[in-house]
Amino acid sequence: MLQEITVKNLALIEEIHLEFNPSFNVLTGETGAGKSIIIDALGLALGGRFSAEMIRTGAETAVVDAAFLIGERPELRDYLSGIGIQIGADNMLIIQREISNAGKNRCRVNGQLVTVLSLTKIGEFLIDIHGQHEHQSLLFPEKQLELLDQYAGADCIRLRNEVNQVYKEWHSLNDEYHSLQQNEADLARKVDLLQFQINEINQAKLVIGEDEDLLKEREVLAASERLYEAASQSYRALHDDSSGSAAIELLGAAERTLAQVAAIDLRLAPILETLREAACQAEEVSRELRSYQDQVQFDPARLAEIDERLDEIIGLKRKYGANIGEVLLFAEHSQQELAGIANREERSAQLEAELVKVKARLGELAVSLSGERQSAAQKLEADIVNQLNDLNMAQTQFKITLSQAESSVGVEFQGRTLEVAASGIDKIEYLVAPNPGEGLKPMVKIASGGELSRIMLALKSILADLDAVPTMVFDEIDVGIGGRTAQAVAEKILLIGQSRQVLCVTHLPQIASLARRHFYIEKHVVQNRTEVTVRELPMNERVEELARMLGGAQVTDTTRQHAQEMLMLAEKLRLNKVGHVTKE
Repeated sequence: MLQEITVKNLALIEEIHLEFNPSFNVLTGETGAGKSIIIDALGLALGGRFSAEMIRTGAETAVVDAAFLIGERPELRDYLSGIGIQIGADNMLIIQREISNAGKNRCRVNGQLVTVLSLTKIGEFLIDIHGQHEHQSLLFPEKQLELLDQYAGADCIRLRNEVNQVYKEWHSLNDEYHSLQQNEADLARKVDLLQFQINEINQAKLVIGEDEDLLKEREVLAASERLYEAASQSYRALHDDSSGSAAIELLGAAERTLAQVAAIDLRLAPILETLREAACQAEEVSRELRSYQDQVQFDPARLAEIDERLDEIIGLKRKYGANIGEVLLFAEHSQQELAGIANREERSAQLEAELVKVKARLGELAVSLSGERQSAAQKLEADIVNQLNDLNMAQTQFKITLSQAESSVGVEFQGRTLEVAASGIDKIEYLVAPNPGEGLKPMVKIASGGELSRIMLALKSILADLDAVPTMVFDEIDVGIGGRTAQAVAEKILLIGQSRQVLCVTHLPQIASLARRHFYIEKHVVQNRTEVTVRELPMNERVEELARMLGGAQVTDTTRQHAQEMLMLAEKLRLNKVGHVTKE
């Protein structure tokens, strides 16, 4: 369960630290005070999406730290062990999520860096968050089917995953098969095109890097006259100048002159040695220049040949790829496609056989999945009706219908061809009759917001018992309810809080009065900046807050007295419902 959370620089929060009760916790405050920011922070800690806009203005980073006591959770412990996270003797799991203005995102679990995906998976073991508008998802068949499958349990989920996998395989094989059955004339044209492209590339006998080598050679050939003339002039300057001012002759004269006096002053010895080395190097350079002149080619025919080859390569690259490697890869893929078309009859027969097997397997799995759902649907109907009895919907009828649609393309079952999807063959519909004397009708057509909220709460209660999720979060589930219904919802949450931890954001005093720990969220302006703060309310301030929730802006002695009575009745109700005061 969630023991504590620290939030820094998130939205309007500068820094808050909250410690939660292991049973029923409530968060209240004025409309717009930022109550849902706490739930958003918790969602962020458990892998929720983030953006830089979530960071408080002026801050570089936002950080959420959440500490969980995990107890004996074998599946969670196995998952943590699988990603290398160790749990100490204190059974604590410390999660930290840090986001920055630069878009960096760091997730740590017990000090070890993990991926957001791993964080999300861990969150599934720890908390079930019921958002403000989640009950609206009950109007969608996909959500209705998902909830039924969760209720049905692990075998049903396994079957659903298998159906999904085999369906994708069947769909892929079917697409390939129909592709092979396309018009023969189209195939013939495709074969001619592929053969032309392959021949054109193969006949060019391309070599990777060839174009770069040719460009270098072309550059040299095109400048052969300039290269020869430069080498010739440099040679003459060093060795063959009729004016007598060739560099080698001048260096020789300088060497002879200096040699005559070097013995007089020993400081001239290293200078003389350097001069001799320069003369030798100049002589070597002149020989190399002479050799280079002999090697310079004047070959217009070779230059034309290079231009022609480069034009051919450029044309192929324009049609088939950005470079020679891509052109050759295009030819390879075209060859494979051509081989596939050439063997299409053999492949088509192979696909037909595979489709028969996969389709039969898909049908078996989908029918088994449907059977699991049929059994689970009857039990879930009864469980939901029992839960709705506790939520002031005592005479409500509830039914889950599963049907199958026929299709010309699908799976065979009892002489029928049934439409199949990735989720199986079932079409689902939740039917409800909230009032006596009315027939069952689709929930999407008749259920009000308050009724949807209570039905979702009933489902969440049932699924939480099955999954043993240690912490449940309800973010303003009191939409569209009040009076006795609000009291019924409050009592249901109270009972949930006996077997697991509950965090609830609410506007209803009936719910807030039953909480064991009450947090008040308010918005302040400090030095021209808006800031959200959260604090736990002592008993006297709880009275004031409940009075505000009861009476609105005007709090009177009468509303305070009513609030005190509500808190006393809440304590009696706890004793009556659970037989003891809620655990600390």
